[in-house]
Amino acid sequence: MAQDDDQLTITTSEKRWAVASRRIDRHHLNLSVDGINVNAFVCGNADTKQVLINGVAYHVADADAQALATGTSGTDRGEPREVTPPMPSVVVKVLVAAGQDVQKGDGLVVVSAMKMETTLTAPFDARVVRINVDEGEKVMPGDILVDLETEDPIEAPRTA
Repeated sequence: MAQDDDQLTITTSEKRWAVASRRIDRHHLNLSVDGINVNAFVCGNADTKQVLINGVAYHVADADAQALATGTSGTDRGEPREVTPPMPSVVVKVLVAAGQDVQKGDGLVVVSAMKMETTLTAPFDARVVRINVDEGEKVMPGDILVDLETEDPIEAPRTA
């Protein structure tokens, strides 16, 4: 990804996009992707971000920075380690119960923000240890909504 002020060129193995961005506030961007305007909501730290576009959460990471920080080539680079809301939200529905086994990608909690619902999913295979939120509760980025436990602590952390 190349960056020039508020102009980006994003390249994957399949496609190249011209992106212009305009910051609305700290977590809200207006993007023009190949001439099509979309709103994006961003949270995270300097190296890893969650970007919500049209109700879909994308995990974006600086692969080079992660490899330097961990000292690995990073076959798991960019994988989320915790499930947190991408922006201030309200919990619409809790989809799991304590003691339930979940697979990577299974829905855990549905949150709503700016009239969009987003299903937050399990980042790895695990067992639900505790639910930390109730339906109707307001949550913020960084809040850990569900505690997860995995049998292989090397593969994943104990909370999500």
